[in-house]
Amino acid sequence: MKKIIGVYRKCDWVTMTGTSFAILGIISAFNYRTTYAIFCLILAAICDAFDGVVARRFRSLKEQEIYGIELDSLSDVISFGILPMTITLNIAYNNIITYIICVFFCVCGVIRLAYFNMLTTTKKKIKNEFIGIPITASAITIPLVYFITFLTTKKYNYIIFPAVLLIMGILYITPIKLKKPTSREKAILSVLGVLAIIICLIKLYIF
Repeated sequence: MKKIIGVYRKCDWVTMTGTSFAILGIISAFNYRTTYAIFCLILAAICDAFDGVVARRFRSLKEQEIYGIELDSLSDVISFGILPMTITLNIAYNNIITYIICVFFCVCGVIRLAYFNMLTTTKKKIKNEFIGIPITASAITIPLVYFITFLTTKKYNYIIFPAVLLIMGILYITPIKLKKPTSREKAILSVLGVLAIIICLIKLYIF
């Protein structure tokens, strides 16, 4: 019996767990459970933040490293491209302007990921620096905007969320240089994300 295709390192399981959260988030958004979709976006981001940390703890073959890069990018498209788009479509008016913005956002995210992969493959990537806002930034921006409006007012969400996607899409393909977050900074963001989930759950089920 032949072995099933794929590479199954510990870090790849972390990546696929993040992908699973993202898919659950998309399903939640389609069922108008926006808060749960936001939770899934945060959980997918936590997995994405630490799959690289896990990968660096173990030696891998060149083929495994390339597989991990491709797996991570495909997961990012689902987690930080399609999921934020479906959340926005759940909140905003479904009209031609919103559709165009959503398409633009996702295409720019794919361009950003392809460019990142090209730099990695050609070994032109700068070790501690991003060129262009990483697509994972949507996992910070979208929940932050949602929680602010969740705790204050949702009156202008139908305008705010498409505007956020439009701005982020532009920033994905703008050659801005940013310092990569450290593992400690990722851990702090993860804790803040979990706290945000807890606050929303308390507001949903207690008040």
